[in-house]
Amino acid sequence: MEIVIVGLGSGGLYASKSALGYNRKCHVTIIEKRDFDQFSPCGLPYVLDGTVKNFDALKYDVPEMSSKLTKLINHEVVSVDNEKKIVQAVDLSTSNMKEIKYDSLILANGASPINLPIPGAKELVGKGVHFVSNIEDTKALLEAAKSSDKKSAVIVGGGATGLEVAVGLRELGLDVAVTKRTPHPFPRNLDPEMGKIIVEHLEKSGIRVLFGKGIDRINGTQKVESVKIAQETIECDIVVMAVGMRGNTTLAESIGARIEKGLVPVNNRMETTVKDVYAVGDLVKTYSRIDGTPVTMQLATSAYRQGMAAGINAAGGNTPYPGALNTFVVCVGGLEIASTGYFLGMAKGLGYDAKAVSTKREDKPHYMPGAKEINLRVIVGAKDGKILGAQAVGEQGAGWRINLFALAIHGNMTLHDLMDAELSYNPPISQMYDPISQIAEIGLKRLRQPPNECDKVFFPGSSPG
Repeated sequence: MEIVIVGLGSGGLYASKSALGYNRKCHVTIIEKRDFDQFSPCGLPYVLDGTVKNFDALKYDVPEMSSKLTKLINHEVVSVDNEKKIVQAVDLSTSNMKEIKYDSLILANGASPINLPIPGAKELVGKGVHFVSNIEDTKALLEAAKSSDKKSAVIVGGGATGLEVAVGLRELGLDVAVTKRTPHPFPRNLDPEMGKIIVEHLEKSGIRVLFGKGIDRINGTQKVESVKIAQETIECDIVVMAVGMRGNTTLAESIGARIEKGLVPVNNRMETTVKDVYAVGDLVKTYSRIDGTPVTMQLATSAYRQGMAAGINAAGGNTPYPGALNTFVVCVGGLEIASTGYFLGMAKGLGYDAKAVSTKREDKPHYMPGAKEINLRVIVGAKDGKILGAQAVGEQGAGWRINLFALAIHGNMTLHDLMDAELSYNPPISQMYDPISQIAEIGLKRLRQPPNECDKVFFPGSSPG
């Protein structure tokens, strides 16, 4: 069996591993346009602030497994004939064409950064308008920041990349402003109440926050000179577009796969609408693990899990992708921001009778040095207390707590289950009464739900029945 994978990101890598692990008789060919194997896109902003020493540190190789795996690095797919099941690819270093036959095809060719359709944005790309999507464009941004005459940058976008880059450029000594049209950061992940905490943190870091205003135009002829935001002109020579990614769907469309709002819809086997063609990662539309609602996710953690399912299925197996929760964590200037599942506005928009419960508590006992405040928010069903989503913001401990909430959602747990959970405790690490337990108790009181009742009495050593 011949499997061809287009793209060597997280999804493509784990698709190859899963296919070869499931079916030892199959052969996998990976076609990658880059002239090196892999890199970590999530690490790019941390080169800007010096946390990661250089861009080469983000690169790593994928070893070829004898004759079972072939890597065509620095190759680009030109066309796919799905009737004859042949992929044509060009060697970008020699211009030689190659034909690769396949039984199953997996598209894992990712996404590209979006540039806003405003005056000056397209015209000034490479002349002060920058992106952070790969090593080349981030390296160009770093060089521009170090040689900036105005020492001023404007970041367009209030998601993970935009805020990470804002902090990185601030660390390099630039004056930084962040703008976006919606009034709070992470509008697809957090409720406004949690967004306010992030805004305060950014402002304390010396970053000017212009949320709810957006950018109207970028001024300049030969290079960026300023931007116009809500009737205000801000002098700068760097603009970073961090408004999201658009799936690379051209190849999928050419094969005949259905495209919906710039994404490739897939079923729970990661199959497209074309037989024997699968798709994973940033270019797909998938579904929520909670209730099957269509969702967009562009996270490495989701991509690799999709790749595992697609690889097994492409190799002759039959395994489902369990769905996405969009569980994520990001560290912005020392502040952990994390979420999973639905935020309150989304839950209500989907028809849930949902309520939000919030708490703020130190993550260690008050007498321990290094105790930090953590803000937790959980979204639950108003009648049954079922966990639909959670958010956490704090200098430490936000990420692992959200991982527990993600597991709770996966297990269809309620606030009662969280209240009953036995969590570890040691003063240098955690509270005896963890913020997770606290928010469960607060939530049950607000929902006026009584404690679980004891339906059978038993002593240790006897069966509870």
